[in-house]
Amino acid sequence: MECALAGADLVCWSKLICFSDEPVIAHCEIDAFRYAILHTAARLTRSARALYLRLDRRWAWSKVLARGFLRLRAAFG
Repeated sequence: MECALAGADLVCWSKLICFSDEPVIAHCEIDAFRYAILHTAARLTRSARALYLRLDRRWAWSKVLARGFLRLRAAFG
């Protein structure tokens, strides 16, 4: 039960920090958030000492996810 509640908290915090400027994502239900953001096709690649997240450009929500990661990086960077 605690794991499920921690997962819900992580989703809520990510909506607040990463997607506050996207009203469709910021105010959607957890199922819609999971479909739009958590199911995005991506690859994690490494080059030298840097890690890159390669998003599928054909996915409708890939640009929203990329902007969300930029906001997350700015918040904790």
